[in-house]
Formats: sequence, structure tokens, C-alpha cells
Amino acid sequence: MNKKFLLVFLFSLFLLTVYAQRRDIDTTLRLEEVVVTGSRSARHMSQSPGRIDIITPRVLQNSPVQSIDDILSMISGVNTTRSNGIMDMHTNVSIRGLSGDEQGRTLVLFDGVPINTSDEGSVNWNSIHMDNVQRIEVFKGPGSSLYGNNAMGGVINIISKKARQPFSINASASYGSLNTWLASLGISSKLSDKFSVFLSGYYNRSDGFNNIPDSLRTVPDYSVPRFMKEGGVYGKILYSPDSLFNIDFACDLFRDKRGEGEKIQAPDGEYRHFDHNRIQGRFYGEKRAFHYSLALYFQRQDYFRIDERIKKEVYQRFDVKSHRDDWGGILNFGLTGKRNHFSIGAEYKEGSVDGGDHYVTSPDKVLNRGTMTFVAVFAQEEFSFLREKFWLQLAVRYDNAFFHKGWFEAKGDAVSDFNTYNGDLKDNRWEHLSPRLALRFNPSKRVSAYVSYSQGFRASILDDLCRSGWMWIGPKIANPDLGPETLNNYEVGGTFYIFRNLSLAPSFYYAEGKDFLYYVATGEKLWGKQDIYQRQNISKVHVKGVEADLNYNASFGLAVNVNYSYNESKVKEFDERPELNDKILTYAPKHQVKGTVMWTGGVVDATIRGRYKTKQYTTEDNESSIAGFSTWDVQLSKWFFERRLYVGGEIINVFDNRHMNTKEYMSAGRLMNVKLAIHLSK
Repeated sequence: MNKKFLLVFLFSLFLLTVYAQRRDIDTTLRLEEVVVTGSRSARHMSQSPGRIDIITPRVLQNSPVQSIDDILSMISGVNTTRSNGIMDMHTNVSIRGLSGDEQGRTLVLFDGVPINTSDEGSVNWNSIHMDNVQRIEVFKGPGSSLYGNNAMGGVINIISKKARQPFSINASASYGSLNTWLASLGISSKLSDKFSVFLSGYYNRSDGFNNIPDSLRTVPDYSVPRFMKEGGVYGKILYSPDSLFNIDFACDLFRDKRGEGEKIQAPDGEYRHFDHNRIQGRFYGEKRAFHYSLALYFQRQDYFRIDERIKKEVYQRFDVKSHRDDWGGILNFGLTGKRNHFSIGAEYKEGSVDGGDHYVTSPDKVLNRGTMTFVAVFAQEEFSFLREKFWLQLAVRYDNAFFHKGWFEAKGDAVSDFNTYNGDLKDNRWEHLSPRLALRFNPSKRVSAYVSYSQGFRASILDDLCRSGWMWIGPKIANPDLGPETLNNYEVGGTFYIFRNLSLAPSFYYAEGKDFLYYVATGEKLWGKQDIYQRQNISKVHVKGVEADLNYNASFGLAVNVNYSYNESKVKEFDERPELNDKILTYAPKHQVKGTVMWTGGVVDATIRGRYKTKQYTTEDNESSIAGFSTWDVQLSKWFFERRLYVGGEIINVFDNRHMNTKEYMSAGRLMNVKLAIHLSK
């Protein structure tokens, strides 16, 4: 345990407890809290047999962060890779040690709609603007019995804001370290009980910094600061003529340009650019015991990247262009009885990629295409007995997956060694059944416990199914025969109120995974000397862990959360690469300790948070790792003129800990930011 971390946290808790002023507030953790992610419909937490964490509007507003995934970093069992604030180009969020460099093992929803791409399994966290989010629910453990693919480690459901007043305007501007400017404007109107509109837009920019550590710099040194420019527009319309028919329609547009930190000849150096567009609509309603919902969505990412290098004193450049589409629909029906709730549904999803590397300094091209289609049906029965002291959940989902339209082509002398893989790729179809059995026991208002078994799966990404080329491991070839990874999870946990405002929430879990995907040398050689690799379903993984949250919510505005996570994720029975047996998965810290002290309603609103995690292995053989580290963040803010004017400031990484959060890039260190906001409403 980091002693400095513990001493600062305890001292902060003491100061805020002494000086906090008394005021009634809503507690942030109650068994009566309503959640939707564990059942696809509204349930009290005391009726949902699993571990669900909630990030409330109060936490969203008073956390010293500028991105949604950074807020998630404070939840027990969650590991994130963002360390440079809003400037980070690509971050991952993983749950319970399922490899932090694989976003595809954690499903992310926006208002119940999946936003992981089929091409990489990734989520563009930068495209989700803080001001558009009302709350977040995090379901830990496999959720594939309801949500299917990617929900192997857990499900994160981001729930958007709605207009709540006849008319309101929110405008903000902030300035911070590295010449970082952030500006946003939101307008919302609840025109009537039946119709409302929510609109927002934002623009952010930063000069960035050079995050290549001295040990990784080359001669000559082409590294430069990583700049950032981004902006987006989000709109949502709600129409509710009656209880049986309601419509939500949302559109989200995002554009960015982020420097890669290297410049040779290109005017802006290497950079990545996303055109990210998401459209989704939901039709839903209820009448007496019956309710239904139909969600339709379309998501496109147009991705562009400049890659330039000097190879044997010769300048080379190629541009990566990729079009990634994901679209589908989810239909769900439910019937509620006196002691039970039954739901049944179906889902269709299709994801595709059309991309390639286009050389600028030569006529070479490397092109790939492919499509993944899922058709699924699911059913869930929940019922209570013994005066609602027991809640039993039975769920099962059947998925049929089909990889098709696969195609690869390499053109030109520089990529001639990949020409033998040119042409149409083999179609592949597989199916999977995901069951769940869970029970929650509520013997009293102070005690609630649960036990569960669930199975999750993750399909291979299109990048591994249809793209041959270069990866971090070296040259690799596509494998259209890949099947899903699967995970059997056994879990027990509960929430115990020690006193009225003090609760302890522990969870214990053990999971067995099989057919995990790893790169394996095929035996073929590139240029007659370099091994060619391929992804294959070949290993077993065992995961065991403990999570514990201690929550204190006082009536005078003080909220405290301290949590601890222990996780051990090891490779087992890897016959093709026995040297990896008993090795720890990458980016899966064994210990994490996190704490937040939040005080609102006094002279100022104040939040102090800190987190510590042990070392993380960055390679599968565990030969390389990054050291453990701790960071502290602070936010102070105040509302004036009856909550019309907001003044705030934050310091991220207070003690300027220039740690490594990935194997390549050093963090920015201390970042400071000041913010002004105006809220007008009637």
C-alpha cells in the first residue's frame, strides 16, 4: 500500500468532515435506487441479483475529470488507460482484469444501444461529451444472457440527459494547462408534457505535450507535442403522446484531429482523424402489465491516419483509411405479474469494415473488407417469493454469428509477400448459448446478498478476421475461422448497512475462460526471416478476484467512497505457447485502491479523489511491465446567484506523478483547469 496515498486520503476526509455544513441530500448508494441495465427494464437494486454501480448526476458534476471514461476509473474492479486528460487519443476501459488493452471484452451502451465497433471492438470515448450524460450504470460480470457480444466482462450503460424545464440554456468555457480551451453550449426545452428537445455542441483544443519518454526517443528525434482539436453536436427529441407510444430520437456527430507525436515531412506530422456519426431511435410504451421497446441504430466511423517513417534512410508514408459501419435493432416485450416479470426479445446487428493502407511514397496498397452479422433471441424470467425476500433471475440468449463478404488484397512490390493471401476469404458461421442463473436475498432493509452464475462471450473483431498486415507483434495474416471467446463466471456478494449511512458492498468471483484469442507463429516467414503470426482460439484463462466498497453518505452533504480490488487473471493450458502458462494478462493490475471524498452544499463544493494501482504487465510473456503509481485529483467549485453562475477549478495529478499508464507513453503530469458556466432557465 502506498503510505502517501493513505495519509493524504485520511487527512482529506478529516478536514472535510470537520468543516462540512449540515444539509439534507440524496444518498448515492441505496438499495431502493432504480436501475435498468441488469434486466433491460427498471428494477430496484434490491431486486437485481448482481453487482451494479451507479454514477449519479452529483458525481458527474463534481468530479475533477473532463471525460466519461475517467469517471469510470474510480469504480472498483474497473481499469482505464487514460492518463493525459482530454488529450488522450485512444483509451480502454476494462472490468475485472480481462486485459485492459482489449475494449471488446466490455460492452458499452448509450441509452441501451451498443456502441462498440465490430472492426476493433473499441469505443471512441472522446466522442461522448460529459454535458450530454445524466447517469451511468456499470453491471459487473458477464451480461451476455441479455446483451450478447462484448458483454463478457461487464456492461456499461451511459444514459443521456433529457429536457426537464420549459426552457434552459447552459454555456461554459474553460482554460487549462498546455493551452487547452474547452467550450460548450446546450439548449433544452420541455415544450409540453408530450414533447421536448435537447441540443448541445462543443469545441475543444489543446497544444498538447511530448509524451515520449527519453528512453524511447530515437536519433534523429522526430517526436513533437501531441496536439488535439475536436468538436461535436448532439441532439435529442422526445415525443410522448400517450403511455403506449413514445419516441426518442437522437443524433450525435463528432469530429477530431489528434497528433501522434511524430513529425518528419507531413505538415502536421502523424495524426488520426475520426468522423464519428451515430443515429438512434427508440419506440417504447406500456399499458397495465405489458410493456415493449424497439431500438434502431446506425453508427459510422470514417477513420483516417497518416503514418510516416524513415526506413534505411528512405522516407516512407502511407495513409490509413477505414469506413466502419454498425447498425441493427433490438426488440423487447415484457409482462409484469404480481410476483414475476417475464421478458422476451430479439436482436439483429451487422458490422462491417472497408479499409486499407494507401501508400503515398509508392503505388502500394493493402485493402480489406468484411462483415459480421448477429441474429439473436433472448428470454428472462424474474420472480419473487417469501414476501419478496428472494428474487430469482433466469435468463438465456441464443446468438447466431456469420462472418461473410471477407476480402483481402495487397498490391505493389513493398507488400508483395502478402500477395499469396489475396482474394475472397472463407465464410464462417457459429452459434452460442449464454445462460444466467442468479438469486438475491433480502432478509432485512440493512442486508442484501446475491449469488450468480453467468456465461459471457466475445466474438473476434473484423480486424483479425479479414485484415492481413502489420501489428505490434509483427506481420500477421487474417483468420476467418475464428470463433468466440467464452467465460463462465461464479459470483457471490452483497450490500450491508453497518449504520444508517454507512454501507459495505463486497463481491467475490471466480471465472474460467476458454478459446481466448492470442497471436501464434504460423511457421511461415516474411522475407524468409521474420515470423508471420495469426490470431487463434487456443488458450484457457482463469480469473479470480475480490471487490469491496465502503460508502458513507451523511445528511450534511458529505459523501465518501473507499474501494479495493484484488484481481488475478492468468493464462492456463496454452499448449501452443507453454511459456505463457501462468502468466498474468496484460494491463490487469493485481491491486487497486481508490477513494473519493465529496462535500457539497457548504461554502464551496469540494471533491478530493485518489487512486493507486500496482504494476501492470505490458507483454504477454510478462517480461515488460509498467510500475505501479498513485494519483490525486482535486476540484473546487461554487454556484452563485441562485445557481445561475458556476465558477470552478480542478487539478488533475496534484503531485505531478509522471507515470506510465501504457508501455509507450508517459503521462502529462499535473494539469490545471479553470471553468466558468452560466445556467439560465424558466
